[in-house]
Amino acid sequence: MKTHLSIILAGLCVLTFGKIASRRLEAAEQNQNPRIDVILWFDTEDYLLPASDDAAKRLAELLTERGIRATFKVVGEKARTLERRGRGDVIESLRKHEIGYHANFHSVHPTPTEYLAECGWLDGVAEFARREGAGAAHVRRIFNVPTLACYGQPGSSWAPQAIGALRQIGIAPHDVPCYVDEGTHVGIDQKPFWYAGALNVYHMGDNYTRMELHDPAMVEPGKKKFSDISNRLKSENGGLISIFYHPCEWVHREFWDGVNFANGANPPRELWKAPPQRTSEETDGAFRRFAEYIDFIKSVPGVRFITAADLPAIYRDRTMTEGASQEELGEIVSALLNSRDGIAFRVLNGKSFSAADQFDLLTRAVGELMQKQAPKFPLLPRVILGPDPASATSILPQNPSPAALRTTVSDVSNYLSTQHRIPARIFFGSDAISPADFLYVLASAYSQLNSNPQKETIQLLPETALSLKAATYVANDTPNLYGGWVIHKHGFRAPKVVEQAKLQAWTLKPAIRAE
Repeated sequence: MKTHLSIILAGLCVLTFGKIASRRLEAAEQNQNPRIDVILWFDTEDYLLPASDDAAKRLAELLTERGIRATFKVVGEKARTLERRGRGDVIESLRKHEIGYHANFHSVHPTPTEYLAECGWLDGVAEFARREGAGAAHVRRIFNVPTLACYGQPGSSWAPQAIGALRQIGIAPHDVPCYVDEGTHVGIDQKPFWYAGALNVYHMGDNYTRMELHDPAMVEPGKKKFSDISNRLKSENGGLISIFYHPCEWVHREFWDGVNFANGANPPRELWKAPPQRTSEETDGAFRRFAEYIDFIKSVPGVRFITAADLPAIYRDRTMTEGASQEELGEIVSALLNSRDGIAFRVLNGKSFSAADQFDLLTRAVGELMQKQAPKFPLLPRVILGPDPASATSILPQNPSPAALRTTVSDVSNYLSTQHRIPARIFFGSDAISPADFLYVLASAYSQLNSNPQKETIQLLPETALSLKAATYVANDTPNLYGGWVIHKHGFRAPKVVEQAKLQAWTLKPAIRAE
């Protein structure tokens, strides 16, 4: 009996140590081969050429056969067209993947930036939801999905108000609005980021790639480019690669919308024309090359395909779930008071703090100090959006008393709680200052009251004025920012959209992988 027991115990020890060794080996391999995530997405938009329906189905099935899930961003009219044509087979093939949204009519004028060009924030969010909400609802119904995985704009027709409206129109996988597309309007270091309350995969730059479908000589260069990006990201401890196509690219010779809506043209529906179609041989060749490209990517060690719905778990915002410690808030205050470059996001201990996060945290911390209470750490920030254009002066109050500061902080706190955005003007009596200046006041108040709760006035440096450095991550208004898209009128510009985008830079911060 003892002999048998000894044998069993020895076996358990071997099994236990074997598992430990196996886990250590897996961890070592993971360190040697940092994970590369690939988000593969398709703007599924052509509702004119019937062959594009078959191309979308063939793509979905090709990927399903390989155990790969992609994200198909579907235009509202495309979904309705599939339903009218009785293409339940296409719908079912795409449903095996994630379904996103790509505007209601895509290129029919006015496009999103065109109808948002003169809007502010609140009316812009409402207008986007009014025009696009029905299309998103149709896509959800037709594809029988409770929520859509993401949204991305048609062409270059980007606007921040669209991001602010995502939750309202049912685009929030795992209760996190997601934006997936490519463009240069806003971005941080060619990596995912948080902006306007949403997780964005955008402006991926050197981390975005694709292979040319219709040129056999481009297969190997396409593979090499992917390998180069993958190797670089591995040296950076992993990252995300963005790859996108349009199903219609496999079957057409010219984009469907360019045939009909270029340079502001808006013919009536009865005059819409289908684009010229490629031969079946050309289409088959493109599918063979794409399959070879995808098989190559799948074979690269450490690479996995993800969808837009996977993003919230991969880039979980620890700031919102874990909050700021007393030490972290102290570092934020020190950076604000010693800033020479202006207000920016900060990354501390694997957590990312936007300027809006800092504004919210300090308003609450100073409010508690004004009540002679120690702030209860960790402090959890809320989702706070940026302000409207400010018309306030930049004259700081003259060393405000605790009573004056208490009144102002209480008012700002109420505004944040009810409006969920930063106020454009902050009043000290009859005088108003900008939110950037008020953030400096908050940092000064926290620094002084935290060390001396009985302090009778808050000492402010008279010439101090902070700017929003994060706004430099938003593109400036140029003729090609919007006018470079063939659908917009040549040279079309939207300076008010850019102004709103820079104001929402208060919410901008890097998205940090949770692993």
